[in-house]
Amino acid sequence: MILFIRLLIAHLLADFLLQPGSWVKDKNEHGIKSLKLFLHVLVVTAVSVVFTLDYFSWQIPVFIFLFHYLIDLAKIYFMPPKINQLVWFLTDQFFHILAIGAIIAIVGGYSVQWWATCASLVSTPEFLVVLLAYLFIIWPSMIIVNLATKRWQIQIKQHVEPGLQNAGKWIGILERVLVLTFVLTAQFQAIGFLIAAKSILRISVKSEDSARLISEYVLIGTFISFTLAILTGLLANSVF
Repeated sequence: MILFIRLLIAHLLADFLLQPGSWVKDKNEHGIKSLKLFLHVLVVTAVSVVFTLDYFSWQIPVFIFLFHYLIDLAKIYFMPPKINQLVWFLTDQFFHILAIGAIIAIVGGYSVQWWATCASLVSTPEFLVVLLAYLFIIWPSMIIVNLATKRWQIQIKQHVEPGLQNAGKWIGILERVLVLTFVLTAQFQAIGFLIAAKSILRISVKSEDSARLISEYVLIGTFISFTLAILTGLLANSVF
């Protein structure tokens, strides 16, 4: 675990702090021919070696170099033209972190044990219940909230200009994830801060036209969303 944290720190330093924007641009433009790509991977490897505190082992630097180089190349050549940049960035970082875990498992010689441990963890009733709870409040709950407020959506569209695309959907997902997390960790007081944040939104539109209509619509959606997340969290806690 300590080695994983050390390599993760090295990755964050080398992949962000020690990688100039000009290097990123050069990598994207020249791909496999980019000298900056090679230099970047060398920096990642060197920083990783420094943080491992093991300067006589050859496996870690070799695997770090190969995995990081291949992942960066894949990011350059296989990125779909219309994909969300945030999604692609998170996918890229996920594979880098996964590669670090794989390297530790390979070098440590306990890859079979590591997979067995992971399999046992994701097979526990607690993990499955929590996973089910999050899946429910992200997607099915979104549909429930949308259907429950559909009658008022028509009224709202007649009084306000269209806002940011899908902003309301993502706000709802994030607030339900936060509320569920607070319930599962018994941090009920934190839910009050979220409600306070929504009340600030209501105050901020008081002087605008149709402010009451907008405020009531936001509060209705918020309370439906909060109720679903709280009940889901309480139900999940009761299973443990």
